[in-house]
Amino acid sequence: MIMEDNNGREFTIEARVGGKMQQVHVVASETTDGAAFYNCRVEDDEITQVRKDEQVWKQIWGDLDEADVKSIGEAIEGAVLEE
Repeated sequence: MIMEDNNGREFTIEARVGGKMQQVHVVASETTDGAAFYNCRVEDDEITQVRKDEQVWKQIWGDLDEADVKSIGEAIEGAVLEE
């Protein structure tokens, strides 16, 4: 899966967060060495940053459980692949 050239891109996904489906606003970014990560907000609250590492979605920071992180990651993949 190719996720390059998404730096600064913003989009909205629907993902399970806290046990319910929610609209999550995502801003793509990347580290200085080019690794992609995603800032995620629900309404005005930044809830997490996630990245895909060795084919597994991981939370950089935040308090979401593994299922929520996976739901967000899969929705990001779907949004990125749709284009």
